[in-house]
Amino acid sequence: MEENKALININKRSFINVLIILFSLMVIAFALTYLIPQGSYQRTVDGEIIAGTYQLLPRGNLKIWEFFYAPIGLLLSSDGLNVIMISLFLFVLGGFFTVMDKSKGIIVIIKKLVDKYSHNKHLLIRIITLFFMLFGAFFGVFEESVALLPIMIILALSMGYDTLMAMGLTVLAAGFGFASAITNPFSVGIASEIAGINILSGVLYRVGVFVIMYFLVSTFLVNYAKKLEKNPKLSLTYTEDQGKRQNINTDFTEKVDNEKKIFKTYIIIFLVLLTLIILASLMQLIFELEIPTIVLMIVVFLFGGLLAGFIINGDIIKTWKVFWKGMLAVMPAAILIILAGSVKYIMTSGEIMDTILYYFESILGDKPPIIGVLGIYLIILIIQFFIGSASAKAVLIIPILVPLVSLIGVSTNIAILAFIFGDGYTNVIFPTNGVLLIALSIASVPYQKWFKWTVKLQALTFILTIILLVIAYAIGY
Repeated sequence: MEENKALININKRSFINVLIILFSLMVIAFALTYLIPQGSYQRTVDGEIIAGTYQLLPRGNLKIWEFFYAPIGLLLSSDGLNVIMISLFLFVLGGFFTVMDKSKGIIVIIKKLVDKYSHNKHLLIRIITLFFMLFGAFFGVFEESVALLPIMIILALSMGYDTLMAMGLTVLAAGFGFASAITNPFSVGIASEIAGINILSGVLYRVGVFVIMYFLVSTFLVNYAKKLEKNPKLSLTYTEDQGKRQNINTDFTEKVDNEKKIFKTYIIIFLVLLTLIILASLMQLIFELEIPTIVLMIVVFLFGGLLAGFIINGDIIKTWKVFWKGMLAVMPAAILIILAGSVKYIMTSGEIMDTILYYFESILGDKPPIIGVLGIYLIILIIQFFIGSASAKAVLIIPILVPLVSLIGVSTNIAILAFIFGDGYTNVIFPTNGVLLIALSIASVPYQKWFKWTVKLQALTFILTIILLVIAYAIGY
């Protein structure tokens, strides 16, 4: 097993670009703490906001040293464990896929897919898109999609496409599936529980939303595939992908030793991982027993990677060296994740987040119902920029939305629909989302190029979700 270059590497240019963007957002958040009055709501022991309890606080601006302290403060805060777990997941992921690459596991799996669908690429695109969207919609799978990104990059390049196509098949599809929530326990599940309604309330309309969004995303990707088939140089990542093709093997006609053994080893690992993710989601959905999916993934990828390498090459020391190199290659991405979380930390420490919520509550309280619904959607979109976690936003916002919807005369189901729309689709375009930053780092795609590639899809999605909210209100959803 070779020990040279790691499969997952953080591109220096992409890293610096995102670093500048995130630092700028931290500066903006810090400036807002001087411009917006400080205030807070009373909260229950579970952290839920008690509506109607907002009070202004005495002015106490953050000091400049607190701005630079934010990354450390984040790690020591209640969000710190989540940031650490995401970073650890990325490190282990880097090690696993480097071992998988050097032991020919990636080549073998992609070879099987290419052999089966080489004459029907567009069907393969629609099947993979459906797979990721279904798991996002039913089980809340989003960050887990990053695990398969390295495989999809090689698959996309081998089919004559580009890295953006690979991102679309995994992160974009999973993100849109997550937002088109049917029983997603992290968004509609928690929101329904806090609002006091059954998770299946209004589910048929959400199924219809999922079908529409699946057609939108899969057609977007198929049309992009047709565009590249006509002229590969139209790809925004054409130059970068030429370099990638030199560093990875996209020739799948070559015979691989122990091909069946390698294939079975990695398929079993992925099946175990998939089974555990499904079981964890079902346990949370049915028995309200929360099992952190990311912890399961870290354990499976850590021991699975080391075990697979040992089974294939028989040398655990050599396997660990390759695994360690893969971990080191992705460590810079942890800095980006910490800075992204620091934006929210600055606003929370400056005690302006509750004030922003109060402003929206005051504005929407006496407006016509449909304006109130669209206003709720806007609120979630703005807060989503600073707080990517669906569950965190649900705990923060749903207690306010429940009394608010009764004031403006709409159903709780519409409020939850607006919540999941605002929470999810922008996960794959807002630069403060940690999962997107991980994916861009792994794929070595500059954020600017990703934004340019997806912005029209996001604009269309925004218009479509507004229409879907209006229809929901019109039919008495």
